[in-house]
Amino acid sequence: MHIKKPNQTNMKKIYQQILDFPQMVNQKVLNAQLNAAVDNFDSQHGVRSYTKSIYQIVSMAVFILMEVAIIHGAMTYFSNPATGLAKLGSVLTTLLLVYSAFPIAHIIRARGESLGASHNGMVGFIFKDFVTTNIRIVGEVAAVGAFIGACCFTLSFVFDSNLYNAAAEVPLSAVSGVAGLPMDGLNTLFNALKLEYLTTVLHTFTGFKMAGTQNFTGDMLWNINDVLLVGGAFVNVVAGLVVLYVNLAIYHFLYSIVANFIKWIQSPSIPISMKSK
Repeated sequence: MHIKKPNQTNMKKIYQQILDFPQMVNQKVLNAQLNAAVDNFDSQHGVRSYTKSIYQIVSMAVFILMEVAIIHGAMTYFSNPATGLAKLGSVLTTLLLVYSAFPIAHIIRARGESLGASHNGMVGFIFKDFVTTNIRIVGEVAAVGAFIGACCFTLSFVFDSNLYNAAAEVPLSAVSGVAGLPMDGLNTLFNALKLEYLTTVLHTFTGFKMAGTQNFTGDMLWNINDVLLVGGAFVNVVAGLVVLYVNLAIYHFLYSIVANFIKWIQSPSIPISMKSK
């Protein structure tokens, strides 16, 4: 009895159709748009373009979250018993806090757009531009928040009442870790060189902050201590900006060390002076 074998050509055709099935679905359903986007993605322009969009989205999200938190806190404050003078002053502080979300959102958006426009190569973009941008964002946002808080504290001093001054915490935890790289890197370097005392000095310097809180009794009696506290609140703003630029200087220093070391690894040379006698 003779058994007819399947045609080898037909088997190969069926096998090829099975292998081509994903590609066929991709062409028919997605029209290869996703594939074309991936194939044409530019690691230079593409990353920067998407980075710019991400910071724009983050700025809007921070703005909304801040406004919701500030308004919710104000509603809680006004629901509690308070004097008419305290409520009047708290209306002003609430307006200041609501306004603070606008410059903070602008800082995040502007710095992100500036980062998206930089063209220093991908290595410099990731390890230098991206880090320094986040350091600036955290420092400048903190400075704006501290300034608005100092203005609110000044109004509390003028009204001699504990006004609403619960500044909303800006949700920047994602970039705060990156902003801490300069100090972490310098601490690691000092520890490796057995210079722990310099780490202590640096922490003392960057942690400097004058007292900026006080309970006001509403007796409309001001004293020199309250005036000094108001001045200290504004000094904290300047101190925060100083720490910002110290962080930037430290990171540029550490980055230059690493960059120069890598260049030396690629083309090592030992400067030895050879003199003939």
